[in-house]
Amino acid sequence: MKRLLSPVLCASVAISALAAAAQASVAPRTLVSIKVGAFPHRVTDRVTRAPRAPRATFDCPCHVSSDGTHVWVTNGYNATVTELKASTGALVKVIKGSSYGFNHPFAVSSDGTHVWVANNGDNSVTELKASSGVIVKVIKGSSYGFNEPDSVSSDGSHVWVTNYHGNSVTELKASSGVLVKVIKGSSYGFNEPDSVSSVGSHVWVANSASRPGSVTELSASTGTLVKVIKGSSYGLHDPDSVSSDGAHVWVTNDGTNDVTGYGFDSITELAASTGALVQVITRSSYGFKYPDSVSSDGTHVWVTNLAFDSVTELTASTGALVKVIT
Repeated sequence: MKRLLSPVLCASVAISALAAAAQASVAPRTLVSIKVGAFPHRVTDRVTRAPRAPRATFDCPCHVSSDGTHVWVTNGYNATVTELKASTGALVKVIKGSSYGFNHPFAVSSDGTHVWVANNGDNSVTELKASSGVIVKVIKGSSYGFNEPDSVSSDGSHVWVTNYHGNSVTELKASSGVLVKVIKGSSYGFNEPDSVSSVGSHVWVANSASRPGSVTELSASTGTLVKVIKGSSYGLHDPDSVSSDGAHVWVTNDGTNDVTGYGFDSITELAASTGALVQVITRSSYGFKYPDSVSSDGTHVWVTNLAFDSVTELTASTGALVKVIT
Protein backbone atom coordinates (compact mmCIF):
# COMPACT_ATOMS: atom_id res chain seq x y z
CA MET A 1 0.00 0.00 0.00
CA LYS A 2 1.42 3.30 -1.04
CA ARG A 3 1.85 5.87 1.73
CA LEU A 4 3.35 9.32 2.03
CA LEU A 5 5.56 9.56 5.09
CA SER A 6 4.33 11.87 7.82
CA PRO A 7 6.22 15.14 8.32
CA VAL A 8 7.33 13.95 11.77
CA LEU A 9 8.75 10.72 10.41
CA CYS A 10 10.32 12.53 7.47
CA ALA A 11 11.99 14.90 9.88
CA SER A 12 13.29 12.00 11.92
CA VAL A 13 14.72 10.32 8.84
CA ALA A 14 16.18 13.57 7.60
CA ILE A 15 17.84 14.39 10.91
CA SER A 16 19.41 10.95 11.12
CA ALA A 17 20.65 11.09 7.54
CA LEU A 18 21.93 14.63 7.90
CA ALA A 19 23.76 13.75 11.10
CA ALA A 20 25.49 10.84 9.41
CA ALA A 21 26.48 12.93 6.42
CA ALA A 22 27.63 15.83 8.54
CA GLN A 23 29.70 13.63 10.82
CA ALA A 24 31.55 12.26 7.82
CA SER A 25 32.01 15.58 6.06
CA VAL A 26 32.69 18.28 8.63
CA ALA A 27 36.31 19.31 9.08
CA PRO A 28 37.62 20.06 12.59
CA ARG A 29 35.60 23.03 13.76
CA THR A 30 36.95 26.46 14.71
CA LEU A 31 35.09 28.08 17.55
CA VAL A 32 34.06 31.69 17.12
CA SER A 33 32.70 34.13 19.71
CA ILE A 34 29.44 36.00 19.43
CA LYS A 35 27.72 38.31 21.87
CA VAL A 36 24.13 37.72 22.95
CA GLY A 37 21.79 39.43 25.37
CA ALA A 38 19.86 42.03 23.39
CA PHE A 39 16.64 41.40 25.29
CA PRO A 40 15.60 43.23 28.50
CA HIS A 41 16.22 41.54 31.85
CA ARG A 42 18.66 39.16 30.26
CA VAL A 43 22.22 38.72 31.45
CA THR A 44 24.69 39.57 28.72
CA ASP A 45 27.21 36.79 28.22
CA ARG A 46 29.73 35.55 25.74
CA VAL A 47 29.29 32.13 24.20
CA THR A 48 31.04 30.08 21.56
CA ARG A 49 29.41 28.62 18.48
CA ALA A 50 30.76 26.35 15.76
CA PRO A 51 30.15 27.31 12.12
CA ARG A 52 27.47 25.25 10.43
CA ALA A 53 28.43 22.49 8.06
CA PRO A 54 27.05 22.52 4.51
CA ARG A 55 23.46 21.32 4.70
CA ALA A 56 22.10 18.37 2.77
CA THR A 57 18.57 19.86 3.13
CA PHE A 58 16.76 16.52 3.31
CA ASP A 59 13.00 16.97 3.13
CA CYS A 60 11.10 13.71 3.40
CA PRO A 61 13.86 11.60 1.81
CA CYS A 62 11.84 9.02 -0.10
CA HIS A 63 14.47 6.83 -1.73
CA VAL A 64 18.21 6.29 -1.93
CA SER A 65 20.52 4.64 -4.48
CA SER A 66 24.26 4.10 -4.41
CA ASP A 67 26.50 3.08 -7.31
CA GLY A 68 29.57 2.67 -5.09
CA THR A 69 30.92 6.14 -5.83
CA HIS A 70 27.89 8.37 -5.35
CA VAL A 71 24.82 8.21 -3.14
CA TRP A 72 21.64 9.82 -4.46
CA VAL A 73 18.67 10.73 -2.24
CA THR A 74 15.32 11.98 -3.51
CA ASN A 75 13.58 14.61 -1.37
CA GLY A 76 9.88 14.26 -2.03
CA TYR A 77 8.69 17.46 -0.38
CA ASN A 78 11.13 20.06 -1.70
CA ALA A 79 11.67 18.59 -5.19
CA THR A 80 15.42 18.11 -4.95
CA VAL A 81 18.02 15.37 -5.14
CA THR A 82 20.91 15.27 -2.67
CA GLU A 83 24.24 13.81 -3.80
CA LEU A 84 26.68 12.40 -1.22
CA LYS A 85 30.10 10.76 -1.49
CA ALA A 86 29.71 7.02 -0.98
CA SER A 87 33.13 6.70 0.65
CA THR A 88 32.48 9.27 3.38
CA GLY A 89 28.85 10.36 3.32
CA ALA A 90 30.03 13.93 2.74
CA LEU A 91 27.69 16.29 0.93
CA VAL A 92 28.54 16.89 -2.72
CA LYS A 93 25.58 19.05 -3.68
CA VAL A 94 21.85 19.51 -3.64
CA ILE A 95 20.43 19.38 -7.16
CA LYS A 96 17.45 21.61 -7.79
CA GLY A 97 15.92 23.92 -10.35
CA SER A 98 12.99 23.93 -12.74
CA SER A 99 15.09 22.58 -15.61
CA TYR A 100 15.45 19.24 -13.79
CA GLY A 101 11.71 18.63 -13.83
CA PHE A 102 11.67 17.31 -10.26
CA ASN A 103 8.08 17.02 -9.06
CA HIS A 104 7.57 14.85 -6.01
CA PRO A 105 10.63 12.76 -6.92
CA PHE A 106 9.78 9.41 -5.38
CA ALA A 107 12.50 7.06 -6.53
CA VAL A 108 16.05 7.06 -7.86
CA SER A 109 18.38 4.48 -9.41
CA SER A 110 21.99 4.86 -10.50
CA ASP A 111 23.87 2.38 -12.66
CA GLY A 112 27.17 4.27 -12.35
CA THR A 113 26.78 6.12 -15.65
CA HIS A 114 23.22 7.40 -15.50
CA VAL A 115 20.96 8.46 -12.65
CA TRP A 116 17.23 8.04 -13.16
CA VAL A 117 14.68 9.89 -11.03
CA ALA A 118 10.98 9.02 -11.12
CA ASN A 119 8.81 12.13 -10.70
CA ASN A 120 5.55 10.93 -9.23
CA GLY A 121 3.97 14.37 -9.37
CA ASP A 122 4.01 14.97 -13.12
CA ASN A 123 4.52 11.56 -14.71
CA SER A 124 8.09 11.96 -15.89
CA VAL A 125 11.61 10.59 -15.42
CA THR A 126 14.67 12.81 -15.11
CA GLU A 127 18.02 11.51 -16.37
CA LEU A 128 21.26 12.85 -14.85
CA LYS A 129 24.94 12.13 -15.44
CA ALA A 130 26.27 10.09 -12.54
CA SER A 131 29.73 11.62 -12.84
CA SER A 132 28.53 15.19 -12.36
CA GLY A 133 24.81 15.29 -11.55
CA VAL A 134 24.28 17.41 -14.67
CA ILE A 135 20.90 17.03 -16.33
CA VAL A 136 20.70 14.98 -19.52
CA LYS A 137 16.97 15.24 -20.17
CA VAL A 138 13.48 15.02 -18.76
CA ILE A 139 11.52 12.13 -20.27
CA LYS A 140 7.76 12.57 -20.48
CA GLY A 141 4.86 12.09 -22.83
CA SER A 142 1.81 9.86 -23.17
CA SER A 143 3.70 7.25 -25.21
CA TYR A 144 5.82 6.36 -22.15
CA GLY A 145 2.78 5.28 -20.16
CA PHE A 146 3.98 7.02 -17.00
CA ASN A 147 1.16 7.11 -14.46
CA GLU A 148 2.36 8.02 -10.97
CA PRO A 149 5.80 6.45 -11.52
CA ASP A 150 6.66 5.07 -8.13
CA SER A 151 9.87 3.09 -8.53
CA VAL A 152 12.78 2.85 -10.96
CA SER A 153 15.63 0.39 -11.42
CA SER A 154 18.49 0.38 -13.92
CA ASP A 155 20.86 -2.52 -14.55
CA GLY A 156 23.01 -0.52 -16.98
CA SER A 157 21.26 -1.84 -20.07
CA HIS A 158 17.59 -1.41 -19.24
CA VAL A 159 15.63 1.02 -17.10
CA TRP A 160 12.41 -0.23 -15.54
CA VAL A 161 9.77 2.15 -14.16
CA THR A 162 6.66 1.03 -12.28
CA ASN A 163 3.46 2.98 -12.92
CA TYR A 164 1.48 2.76 -9.71
CA HIS A 165 -1.90 3.78 -11.06
CA GLY A 166 -1.27 2.53 -14.58
CA ASN A 167 -0.70 -1.09 -13.48
CA SER A 168 2.16 -1.22 -15.92
CA VAL A 169 5.94 -1.14 -16.23
CA THR A 170 7.78 1.11 -18.68
CA GLU A 171 11.07 -0.12 -20.15
CA LEU A 172 13.69 2.36 -21.44
CA LYS A 173 17.13 1.94 -22.95
CA ALA A 174 19.72 2.91 -20.36
CA SER A 175 22.13 4.17 -23.02
CA SER A 176 19.71 6.72 -24.46
CA GLY A 177 16.49 6.85 -22.43
CA VAL A 178 14.57 5.85 -25.55
CA LEU A 179 11.30 4.00 -24.99
CA VAL A 180 11.45 0.26 -25.53
CA LYS A 181 7.90 -0.64 -24.53
CA VAL A 182 5.14 -0.29 -21.98
CA ILE A 183 4.39 -3.66 -20.39
CA LYS A 184 0.81 -4.20 -19.27
CA GLY A 185 -1.98 -6.72 -19.32
CA SER A 186 -3.82 -8.91 -16.84
CA SER A 187 -1.43 -11.83 -17.36
CA TYR A 188 1.39 -9.85 -15.70
CA GLY A 189 -0.52 -9.54 -12.44
CA PHE A 190 0.42 -5.88 -12.00
CA ASN A 191 -1.72 -4.40 -9.23
CA GLU A 192 -0.47 -1.03 -8.00
CA PRO A 193 3.16 -2.03 -8.69
CA ASP A 194 5.12 -0.26 -5.99
CA SER A 195 8.71 -1.44 -6.40
CA VAL A 196 11.03 -2.91 -9.04
CA SER A 197 14.48 -4.45 -8.89
CA SER A 198 16.59 -5.64 -11.79
CA VAL A 199 19.83 -7.58 -11.48
CA GLY A 200 21.26 -9.74 -14.24
CA SER A 201 18.64 -11.67 -16.17
CA HIS A 202 15.64 -11.09 -13.89
CA VAL A 203 13.30 -8.19 -13.14
CA TRP A 204 11.17 -8.39 -10.00
CA VAL A 205 8.06 -6.25 -9.45
CA ALA A 206 6.19 -6.04 -6.12
CA ASN A 207 2.43 -5.62 -6.51
CA SER A 208 1.30 -3.80 -3.40
CA ALA A 209 -2.48 -4.01 -3.79
CA SER A 210 -2.85 -7.70 -4.54
CA ARG A 211 -4.60 -9.89 -1.95
CA PRO A 212 -2.75 -11.98 -1.10
CA GLY A 213 0.36 -10.21 -2.33
CA SER A 214 2.27 -11.10 -5.44
CA VAL A 215 5.60 -10.56 -7.17
CA THR A 216 5.91 -10.54 -10.95
CA GLU A 217 9.08 -11.88 -12.55
CA LEU A 218 10.10 -10.66 -16.00
CA SER A 219 12.96 -11.52 -18.33
CA ALA A 220 15.41 -8.62 -18.26
CA SER A 221 16.51 -9.23 -21.85
CA THR A 222 13.02 -9.11 -23.37
CA GLY A 223 10.56 -7.89 -20.72
CA THR A 224 8.45 -10.98 -21.28
CA LEU A 225 6.58 -12.57 -18.40
CA VAL A 226 8.31 -15.40 -16.58
CA LYS A 227 5.73 -15.92 -13.84
CA VAL A 228 3.57 -14.32 -11.20
CA ILE A 229 4.56 -15.52 -7.74
CA LYS A 230 1.70 -15.72 -5.27
CA GLY A 231 0.13 -18.02 -2.74
CA SER A 232 -0.29 -18.11 1.02
CA SER A 233 2.95 -20.03 1.53
CA TYR A 234 4.97 -17.03 0.33
CA GLY A 235 3.63 -14.79 3.08
CA LEU A 236 3.21 -11.91 0.64
CA HIS A 237 0.81 -9.19 1.75
CA ASP A 238 0.91 -5.57 0.58
CA PRO A 239 4.50 -6.08 -0.62
CA ASP A 240 5.92 -2.55 -0.71
CA SER A 241 9.54 -3.12 -1.63
CA VAL A 242 11.68 -5.67 -3.45
CA SER A 243 15.45 -5.98 -3.81
CA SER A 244 17.56 -8.57 -5.57
CA ASP A 245 21.30 -9.03 -5.26
CA GLY A 246 21.47 -11.67 -7.99
CA ALA A 247 21.29 -14.62 -5.63
CA HIS A 248 18.42 -13.67 -3.34
CA VAL A 249 15.22 -11.69 -3.70
CA TRP A 250 13.92 -9.91 -0.59
CA VAL A 251 10.34 -8.62 -0.30
CA THR A 252 8.85 -6.55 2.54
CA ASN A 253 5.35 -7.39 3.77
CA ASP A 254 3.79 -4.62 5.83
CA GLY A 255 0.09 -5.07 5.24
CA THR A 256 -2.53 -5.59 7.91
CA ASN A 257 -4.17 -8.94 8.51
CA ASP A 258 -7.85 -8.51 7.70
CA VAL A 259 -8.79 -10.91 10.50
CA THR A 260 -6.48 -9.99 13.38
CA GLY A 261 -5.91 -6.34 12.46
CA TYR A 262 -2.18 -6.71 13.14
CA GLY A 263 0.57 -6.10 10.62
CA PHE A 264 2.18 -9.02 8.85
CA ASP A 265 5.57 -7.41 9.49
CA SER A 266 7.71 -9.94 7.67
CA ILE A 267 10.28 -10.44 4.95
CA THR A 268 9.93 -13.04 2.20
CA GLU A 269 13.11 -14.46 0.70
CA LEU A 270 13.07 -16.02 -2.77
CA ALA A 271 15.79 -17.72 -4.81
CA ALA A 272 16.73 -15.33 -7.61
CA SER A 273 17.52 -18.15 -10.03
CA THR A 274 14.07 -19.74 -9.82
CA GLY A 275 11.74 -17.53 -7.77
CA ALA A 276 11.24 -20.46 -5.38
CA LEU A 277 10.42 -19.69 -1.75
CA VAL A 278 13.39 -19.85 0.60
CA GLN A 279 11.80 -18.59 3.82
CA VAL A 280 9.40 -16.12 5.39
CA ILE A 281 11.06 -14.27 8.28
CA THR A 282 8.53 -13.26 10.93
CA ARG A 283 10.32 -13.55 14.28
CA SER A 284 9.79 -10.64 16.67
CA SER A 285 13.51 -10.44 17.45
CA TYR A 286 14.04 -8.93 14.00
CA GLY A 287 12.17 -5.79 15.01
CA PHE A 288 10.01 -5.66 11.89
CA LYS A 289 7.19 -3.13 12.25
CA TYR A 290 5.73 -1.89 8.98
CA PRO A 291 8.89 -2.76 7.02
CA ASP A 292 8.70 -0.37 4.09
CA SER A 293 11.96 -0.65 2.17
CA VAL A 294 14.66 -3.25 1.64
CA SER A 295 18.06 -3.25 -0.05
CA SER A 296 20.66 -5.99 -0.42
CA ASP A 297 24.24 -5.77 -1.66
CA GLY A 298 24.81 -9.53 -1.59
CA THR A 299 26.41 -9.52 1.85
CA HIS A 300 24.04 -7.42 3.93
CA VAL A 301 20.30 -6.87 3.79
CA TRP A 302 18.89 -3.63 5.19
CA VAL A 303 15.22 -3.18 6.12
CA THR A 304 13.61 0.09 7.23
CA ASN A 305 10.85 -0.17 9.87
CA LEU A 306 8.50 2.81 9.63
CA ALA A 307 6.69 2.31 12.93
CA PHE A 308 9.83 1.81 15.04
CA ASP A 309 12.10 4.35 13.33
CA SER A 310 14.66 1.59 13.02
CA VAL A 311 16.68 -0.41 10.51
CA THR A 312 17.15 -4.16 10.67
CA GLU A 313 20.33 -5.69 9.28
CA LEU A 314 20.36 -9.30 8.07
CA THR A 315 23.00 -11.61 6.66
CA ALA A 316 22.24 -12.09 2.97
CA SER A 317 23.51 -15.65 2.80
CA THR A 318 21.14 -16.96 5.50
CA GLY A 319 18.69 -14.22 6.43
CA ALA A 320 19.98 -14.40 10.00
CA LEU A 321 19.62 -11.32 12.18
CA VAL A 322 22.74 -9.20 12.61
CA LYS A 323 21.22 -6.33 14.61
CA VAL A 324 18.38 -3.89 14.92
CA ILE A 325 19.60 -0.30 14.63
CA THR A 326 17.60 2.32 16.51
